[in-house]
Amino acid sequence: MKKQFKSILLLLGVLFSATGCQYFYDGRNESLMVVPAAEWAELHQFKKEQRARQIAAARPTPVEGAEAISFTNMSDAYLAGCRSLGVVEVHHNGSYDDAMVLMRNQAVELEASVIVPLDVFQNTTEIGQPGPEMTYIKGRMLRCPDKKTEEEA
Repeated sequence: MKKQFKSILLLLGVLFSATGCQYFYDGRNESLMVVPAAEWAELHQFKKEQRARQIAAARPTPVEGAEAISFTNMSDAYLAGCRSLGVVEVHHNGSYDDAMVLMRNQAVELEASVIVPLDVFQNTTEIGQPGPEMTYIKGRMLRCPDKKTEEEA
């Protein structure tokens, strides 16, 4: 009897794996609602507008001194006597401009005067327009000597 039971289980296992059937268990107790396509589109549009309002409300504001932070390349920065403070990465769910504000705010916090951009990536939609998905910016923060102190010396 045990041998027959094992062979039946083996046969069922081979049958299920060979047929490629997939089983899905839905543990919900409530019934599913049928929604017309127009109402579904309205709900989708409402959620899209709600997400846009949340993104607009969460836009970063530049801190004092952020506008003075400039961008340059590594060669010019080292020739000017700048020293590296480290690399900062910004991952932002929003626009490129907002990510740049965050990067400059971080530079002010580190007391950097120049940023050398290392990598920039932004998700785009199918038509190539920037999407609100994610913007990634990586840059090296550098502190350069003041021009006023160089002139005095």
